[in-house]
Amino acid sequence: MLAGSSDSVTSRKEETFPLSDTELDCLADIANKTVDAAGVIILKHYLARGNVFNVSNAKTSIAAEAEKAMISLILKDLPDHAVYGKQTGWNNCSGPTIPEFVWVLDPVNGVVDGLLPTFGTSIAVVHNGKPVIGCINNPVARSKPLGGGARLLGTEILLAYKIGETFFNGNCIAYSELAAGMLQVVVDCAVEPHGLLGLVPIVEGAGGIITDWQGNQLSWQPSPASSVPRDGFKVVASADLTTHQQIIFELS
Repeated sequence: MLAGSSDSVTSRKEETFPLSDTELDCLADIANKTVDAAGVIILKHYLARGNVFNVSNAKTSIAAEAEKAMISLILKDLPDHAVYGKQTGWNNCSGPTIPEFVWVLDPVNGVVDGLLPTFGTSIAVVHNGKPVIGCINNPVARSKPLGGGARLLGTEILLAYKIGETFFNGNCIAYSELAAGMLQVVVDCAVEPHGLLGLVPIVEGAGGIITDWQGNQLSWQPSPASSVPRDGFKVVASADLTTHQQIIFELS
């Protein structure tokens, strides 16, 4: 199921031992309210600073404020859940045992620029190690459909000669645009766990394919003991299997 407005997208993913539709709808509703709360804070600062806050310390402080509001809202409704935030680390989790539910938050994911506000808030709800809810919201920019022709959005140029147009630094927003049918391919080479987990339900919930560059399933257990690749996760997402196989072949 894929739902949301032109500037936000929320999706859920099937599990081996699935939650009920009522439980999933409740989680999706809280996820939407959470990104909305973050968006109010982010947009306030963004507009107050003349449509830009690309200085790293400003971006960090705003992200921290937004994340604090997100955590407060989640734990108010779901006091037994754990939260793993990019800015604050682990919340409501102690000891070696990871709770059944973990919310993974990235309040400001992407480039912050007044001319190209390609950043968004990313949320994943992880149930027993599997991301079941993904939510991405851009509080500033409204996505607009792109014209025809194959398009690649990512951080690598090696495929550009086979692609009609190439864009860069789309971050989580690029994946939501792929899910909405606005892009055909997204290639990334430095995705952090906070930005990774919410992508999987979004892309797969829309019928797309998302793997690493070798075609392997993407997974990361939110746990203090989990390791992260030195340069982040290498991700390729495609709108269909045929395109995905072609991109994987080119990357290999």
